[in-house]
Amino acid sequence: MERILIDPSEPKLTNARKIIKLALPIIVVNLLYTVESMFSLVLVSGISASAVAAVGFSLSLLWFIYSLMALSYTGTSVLVAQRVGAGENPSPVLFTGLLISFLIALPLTFLGKDLVLFLMSTLGASERVVSLASDYLTPIFWFITIGFMTNTFYGAFNGAGDTRTPMKVAIFMNVINISTAYLLIYGKLGLPRLGVQGAGWGIVLSELFAFFVYLYLTRFKAKPFRLEFIMDRELLLKFLRIGTPTAIERAITSLSFNVFVGFLAHFGDKVLAAHQIGLRVESVSFMIGFGFMVASTVIAGQNYGAKNLPGLVYGVKFTANLTAFLMGVLGLVLILFPRYLTLPFSRDPEVIGWAVYYLVIVGISQVPMAYAVIFSGALKGMGRTTVPMVVNVASFWLFRIIPSYLLLKIVHSPLVPWVFMTVEMFIRALLFYFAFRREVRRQTSPSSPQPGLRSD
Repeated sequence: MERILIDPSEPKLTNARKIIKLALPIIVVNLLYTVESMFSLVLVSGISASAVAAVGFSLSLLWFIYSLMALSYTGTSVLVAQRVGAGENPSPVLFTGLLISFLIALPLTFLGKDLVLFLMSTLGASERVVSLASDYLTPIFWFITIGFMTNTFYGAFNGAGDTRTPMKVAIFMNVINISTAYLLIYGKLGLPRLGVQGAGWGIVLSELFAFFVYLYLTRFKAKPFRLEFIMDRELLLKFLRIGTPTAIERAITSLSFNVFVGFLAHFGDKVLAAHQIGLRVESVSFMIGFGFMVASTVIAGQNYGAKNLPGLVYGVKFTANLTAFLMGVLGLVLILFPRYLTLPFSRDPEVIGWAVYYLVIVGISQVPMAYAVIFSGALKGMGRTTVPMVVNVASFWLFRIIPSYLLLKIVHSPLVPWVFMTVEMFIRALLFYFAFRREVRRQTSPSSPQPGLRSD
């Protein structure tokens, strides 16, 4: 375990190294995940545009299902970070998180695929897209309990300050996923030709590998700490208080996002495919932001547990500015070279044309997105998970979905929801900035309880 405490009186370079050392492996992990998602689309693009739309739409809707992971992942990450910062044993947190993740995922093994296909159909996907998505999702839901528990292990490693080990695991996961997916999609080396279902098996095999590696490391190598089978009822309540708002937030946000995608599905498979391609290209930038968001959660959680509020504020603001710079640079790349970025995914001129529009518009939103995700992550690390839930849900509906729905009645173009997507991100960044500043003021007021192991 590594305590990552920030001292504002130290040289900026010293604190920068601490933050970058923590964030860089997380960024690599998320970029590797992005590469996996991109290759999933590239590999199935040899089948048809409908296959690209099916896999891309499935990945979007899986985030709705995976939002339930937030209850165990967020609780594990935040409580491990706070316990490490306070010098307490984090092992009971991990065991409780694994138990919760298994119990949540078990019903999804039998009901999850039908739910996703129902949502996909309701949101306007064609019968062909739904049929292909069913093939892709079948193996994923057979092993979804493994996916949930693997994610909980990942949260524990991050919360403990060990972000390098998950990076190493993710590299092997990437290789396993891409190679097995290719072999199974096209039936190479004597293996059966499974089509889009082969892409689903690639995900499953990589998660099985990661699960057993994490189990071995925590149980037998005590890395980053030893997994002990200890139940703590008080911890269970803390998990519910911290994780439930984030799970609700992600569920509503993910469902809302797919309502938003449903607006685009009505324009046909080519626009939908362009949107999915644009998302995968943009995700290179977003995953950098997400990596720093996890870092901000760990920094906030450990410094909060250690009662180091000045270090918490300094570390979060430094992380926010650094993230905004990096994502701003990538935003310029999206704006200046959109056509070149879409060519690996499709040769259809209409699909490429719409994807170019998407990337130019979304490139403008990268800087505000950086500030939004960092301040959101910091609030979660402090245990204030209800605030991000309220901000994310309210902003998405009031400034993205409702305006898009109303204007689409007048202007029938996919550019409408894409423009509102960018406008909403600027508003969301401001809301999170003021929410974080308000929470800091609360913590520094004389009547406020001292920082420590607390939650909403």
